[in-house]
Amino acid sequence: MNEVKQFEAKNVESAIEKACSFFGKEREDLFIEILDSGSSGIFGLGGRNSIVEVSPKNEYKDLEEMVRNVVHRLLEPIVQEPQIEIQTNEKRIHVLLEDSDNSGLVIGKEGQTISALEYLINRIVDKQWSDKVFIQLDAGGYRGRQDESIRQKALFLAKKVKETGKAKSTKPMSSYHRRLVHMALQNDTDILTKSKGEGSLKRVLIVSKRKGKQTKQSKQAEEE
Repeated sequence: MNEVKQFEAKNVESAIEKACSFFGKEREDLFIEILDSGSSGIFGLGGRNSIVEVSPKNEYKDLEEMVRNVVHRLLEPIVQEPQIEIQTNEKRIHVLLEDSDNSGLVIGKEGQTISALEYLINRIVDKQWSDKVFIQLDAGGYRGRQDESIRQKALFLAKKVKETGKAKSTKPMSSYHRRLVHMALQNDTDILTKSKGEGSLKRVLIVSKRKGKQTKQSKQAEEE
């Protein structure tokens, strides 16, 4: 179980020092999130302490080892002695297959194989690890290309919405890919994005901000 604690002090550095002392670890061995930078107030009045949330990186070593074993078991029928690199943060584990010769086999047609493997890895780890974590499997730079394709598709759909006045909807997407669409269009002042649907059928609806058309557009998009 990952131990996460909050520490409060007059400034961020002092709060981090408290965390280092509590866990008995150096700063580089901790995941640190600044929840509140604090404020000195005016003439020393109305000040606010800094707050940081901290957890030890070493707590993730067991998780990384578990993920490595699961990935090896699933990949060995496809790639002999798979070599993988694992990068970990608090919410996501990125697993990269370092085998350019066999990456196509792992990716499969239109990414179907790598998506199926990723699903199985997450299901297996979810049953064995107490905290919620998402594992992303990558090979041959496929995920980067997929992310960029989704961003470009979002921009294309937004362009169509502004040209035609009709709302557009993406295909059903994972929460990660829906977030990519929202982020790709968040600075466009002419459109609005929102998630629609339930579970695995959830998608992103892209509508114009022009008054009087949103209800009609939403209905049209849902029928597409």
